[in-house]
Parts: sequence; C-alpha cells; structure tokens
Amino acid sequence: MDSFWSLSEEECEKCKSVASNLIQQELKEMQSNPCDDFKCLALESNPRDWQFAIRGPNGTEFAGGIYHGQIKIPEEYPYKPPILTLLTENGRFKTQTKIDYGDNFWDQRKRVRDALLRLIELLPTYPDGALGSVGKNKKKRRALAIKSRVAAPTYGTAESQKLIDEIHEYMLSKPPPPLPSNRGGDIQASYQNDLDKRMPGIHILVGNTINANNSKRVGIFDFENNCSKKAKQVVSSRETSSTS
Repeated sequence: MDSFWSLSEEECEKCKSVASNLIQQELKEMQSNPCDDFKCLALESNPRDWQFAIRGPNGTEFAGGIYHGQIKIPEEYPYKPPILTLLTENGRFKTQTKIDYGDNFWDQRKRVRDALLRLIELLPTYPDGALGSVGKNKKKRRALAIKSRVAAPTYGTAESQKLIDEIHEYMLSKPPPPLPSNRGGDIQASYQNDLDKRMPGIHILVGNTINANNSKRVGIFDFENNCSKKAKQVVSSRETSSTS
C-alpha cells in the first residue's frame, strides 16, 4: 500500500473505514491518558472535526498561555496530516490559517498527538517569513499569553463553543509550569532560530508568568526593580530589628 491515491475505489472505502476507527481510538486514548500540555474533543456531529487547546512551552514567553484551535482530519488520514488552525491570537501564527508543520515532518506513522506536539515546538521558533506566520516581539507575545487565559475564544457553532469552553476550563485546572530553583546556576531560555539572543539570567516562573532580570525584553514585568525594592525592604527590616 504505497499511497492512498494508488488504491482502487473499494480499497479506498476500506481505508476510510480503518481511518475512522483509528481516529476514534486516538481520541479515546487521549481521554484515558490525558496530557497537561493539550486537550482535544471531537464534535458529535462530525467526528473528524475537533477542538483543541495547547499550553505554551515552559521557558519561553508563551509559557502558561492557552492556545485554542481546530483540527480537521482529512479522509486520506493518516496518509495526509490533520489540518490545524489556531483561534487564539498568539504572536507567532495567524489565526484561522493552516499551520505549516515544516518540510518532511508528516508520514503515515504519525498521529494527531504528534501534530499537536509539533505545534508546541513551533510556537517559540522564529517564523523566517513562512506562510501563515507573524513576527510579534516577545513582549507582545507574553502579553497575549497572559490574555489567553482570561477567556476562551468565541468561534463556530453552539456545539463547537461548548467544547471550546470545556477545554478551556480543563486547561485552567492544570498546575502551572514548574518553578525553577534559584540555586545551581542560571536558567536561560533559548530556542531554535531565535534571532533575539538574550543575556544569561535567572528566570523565575511565578504561576504561568515569566519574570526575568532582563524582563524589559522578554516580559511585561520589571523584575529587577521589584527585586531591588524587596531587597531594600528586607535590609531595612533587619536594621530596625538589630537596633531595637
């Protein structure tokens, strides 16, 4: 079976049936083995039409963001990849536009889960002019990540919206990204094709928000000034205690 297109009409129908069973098995497996990084639900009216959300990767300006989207699974699946589009403004991909996985990513052995993990990988990469991409700076992306948690997008039919809202509640219920230790060296967030090279610094994740001592370039909080104020308060308090 070299290709879907080389099959007879009868063989194509059999493959479609097999693909439908495969899709149902995948969805059941995702429900029985849930992942904190993404969530999918299929429309009852169309099992090939899914709603999903992914969580932005830790150590980047997307960390903690909840990014909703839609999955359209073609009849030729798994010979052809699922079509993913994002509904949440994110600063990396245009909304309601087909995601480009990159050359040679998909083959018939891959599944929807692989496509979602690939999307998470692609979020913090430099778009390099790829179709369907946008190039917002890190401060804007960070602000969008925080905004994405406030409310789920409004999209589609009442059935679609119900799934979107359910997925959003699920993603909000998941624990925030792990809190890195301040000991044992600096933690530097870096990723593929990122032209905005950062100076080494300690990055602290508070909830789902990245704060950094160079946060004027990567976040929306002035971490350095806040720390200086707190440090002065601690020193003042200790001096007062020692003189009393």
